[in-house]
Amino acid sequence: MAYEQKKAAFARPDNSTRPIYYFTFPSPDEADLRAPILSAVEACGRAGCGGLIPLLPKGTELKNVDDVDAVREMYRILLCEAAARGLTVGFFLDSAFENLVIRMLDDLGETSLHAKLLECKEYICRAGEALSRPLHEGSLLSLVAYSEAWGEIIDLRPFIKDNKLCWQVPQGNWVVQEYLAVEENECRRANFLSYEASRTYMTMAFNLFSGVLTPYIGTTLTTLAYAEIGFHGTNRRDWDPSFNKLFLRRFGFDPAPLYPALFEYAGKDTTHYKAMLMTVRASMIEHGVMEALQSFASELGLSTLGSLTEPKLTACSFTAGDAMLCNRYSPCALFDKSYLYGTNSVKIAAGAAYNFDVERVNGELFRDYPQHDHANLIKDAMNAFSRGVNNAALHLPDELTADSTFGDFVARVQLMLRGGRHVADIALLYPIYDLHSRVTLYRSEVTGYEYPETPADTDYMTLINAITFYAGHDLTVLHPKTMRTQCRTEGGVLYLDNKNNREQFSVFVLPSTTIISLPNLRMLKKFFDEGGKILATGQLPTMAFEYDREGKNDAEVQTLTRAIFGEQATNKNVMGRYCHNRNENGGEALFLYFNATTVDGTHMTKSSLVNRALNSFGVPFDVYIPGMGRFEGTGALNAIYPEFHTVGLTRSFPDGGMFTHIHKRTDEGDIYYFSNATDTDYNHHLLLRGAHDIDEWDPHTGNIHARPERFVSYLGKTYTYLRLQLPAHTSTFFVAVPVSAERDLPEMTVIKNLESEQAKLNTEF
Repeated sequence: MAYEQKKAAFARPDNSTRPIYYFTFPSPDEADLRAPILSAVEACGRAGCGGLIPLLPKGTELKNVDDVDAVREMYRILLCEAAARGLTVGFFLDSAFENLVIRMLDDLGETSLHAKLLECKEYICRAGEALSRPLHEGSLLSLVAYSEAWGEIIDLRPFIKDNKLCWQVPQGNWVVQEYLAVEENECRRANFLSYEASRTYMTMAFNLFSGVLTPYIGTTLTTLAYAEIGFHGTNRRDWDPSFNKLFLRRFGFDPAPLYPALFEYAGKDTTHYKAMLMTVRASMIEHGVMEALQSFASELGLSTLGSLTEPKLTACSFTAGDAMLCNRYSPCALFDKSYLYGTNSVKIAAGAAYNFDVERVNGELFRDYPQHDHANLIKDAMNAFSRGVNNAALHLPDELTADSTFGDFVARVQLMLRGGRHVADIALLYPIYDLHSRVTLYRSEVTGYEYPETPADTDYMTLINAITFYAGHDLTVLHPKTMRTQCRTEGGVLYLDNKNNREQFSVFVLPSTTIISLPNLRMLKKFFDEGGKILATGQLPTMAFEYDREGKNDAEVQTLTRAIFGEQATNKNVMGRYCHNRNENGGEALFLYFNATTVDGTHMTKSSLVNRALNSFGVPFDVYIPGMGRFEGTGALNAIYPEFHTVGLTRSFPDGGMFTHIHKRTDEGDIYYFSNATDTDYNHHLLLRGAHDIDEWDPHTGNIHARPERFVSYLGKTYTYLRLQLPAHTSTFFVAVPVSAERDLPEMTVIKNLESEQAKLNTEF
């Protein structure tokens, strides 16, 4: 969008950038369906939203096709009224439709769509016993004898005769384990690990309403919406009979003898086995329901919008597989249940968009908030936008639908943050293989939501928050796959070579991890050798994700790690505050030991130490905000919801929130968004790398005005230096256009130490 067009759209936003409005349909049993829907449509328009997504009331059951008539009528009313007002509508794949489709197929004796669980049947046998036992019903995935004492495994499939296990038990203590994919009988759910089952369910659900929906596709009906797609089977043991075949295709050998590693110790290579097994399990939801949603919507000409699962993504491998790869189809963060609960999910969703060249970063905001405090809703929206969201769908209380103030604000922010390239000097590796390697499945009687436990050494989310909330720098989370296929390093700079979102990084952050992709580490070694800066925390990798029985890849990982971080960092008998290694080309590698424990029991490195480490590199970062409040991470954002709510972890945030920013680069210039979600006004200075002419664009009012600035030199680079006056609970944009090459810059003040010279500069300007 041209500069003048953007200015006009900023003053008067149109529906293309306005937020989406969630509302709840009346109960299908109600006599008057029309009035509540008309009220919702009017509230949507009044609130400054541009589209609607309808939800069925919680607990709605559709027992047969006749029960769909009322829902079909509600969609007919909604589409007609929305079309008349120029609003868009999303078709929401409600779980009630899923249950109905499964019920309809059950009545026909068809069970191929049913969700499957991994079940383990086991029994103890005696040494010398001649077993002759029939196998259990279900799709057999593995049959082994397991010795707990030694972690030894014997593949018993060669001893199957006429559907019986016929085996002479050798000396030792052995347990026979039979792993099966069986139907999930607790609830009527579709098999979301299967692309075919997912597509069939979606097609059948859509066909129930096709007569009403089809005429509006591409005009009023624009979105396929969904929610809560994840591993929700008993004990998270969702599985599919195709697993072994997929594993064989991916890794080249049969996984059947490895199944005990999912539940317990299975020998010295257990970590490797788990990483590979859970990688394939994660790929099944990525290429199952997530890919099915995208392809189904694309064929209809619809976009997709939905949250993968609840936002505790520090344990994502257990709950949602590989959250970044699943988010690649429709990146979406989720702010759920409480102020700040969900902030962690944004960087993962936004990272997926940056990694895989997706423009939209969706955000479902304010879902199931028990209290709709106006200030907290504004602050949470700003937290979402400044961390990457640019397409928000809102669950709004009545007080925010009284006028279009909030909707206009969101529309202006989304106008500015769509398109362009994300700018950050820091890349952080997503340690998904380490997360996979730490999963342990289990069998227990449970009721309600099964909250996952984050592995004790998992610090990547705490580290992200230390960099953004304390150090004041933005970053991009890189997936190992992206790093292998889309990145290169040259001259001490790491490049993300996407078609649209091209980025370059001077600093690479390696969170605590024991297992890493070998090509990733080789690239890091080259980055370091050429002058790149690397910061690692907690523990360094010793194993390669690329497993080989001889251990050659593990040995290379250990050699590369030692070459990058030095002998002391890799010596388990040495413990200190940090280890520092450097080379003649200016490459530096800092390893920081854990020195604190978060509220969720995981280990962390204090944010203040992370900040000092980043500053020690002498990298001229793109933005400096010297007056921002520093938030020392406690892991509060990682806590499971009962703990988050009961302990009142929001109170651990100084001044009620954080000061954050995001930087995008467009063909017209640079766009900086600063949000002050604290309860304290910001009246201080900031530095923007480069010489710019600056306009300030206020998303709360639509006003635009030029800003006075001066130029200074810091760390050998020219910076634009200006005052930012940002009241509490507000945000602003700086639109920066490079100073003309012909323009003479005045003599610049050289800043040697930003903190010590800050007071002097404040009085001068």
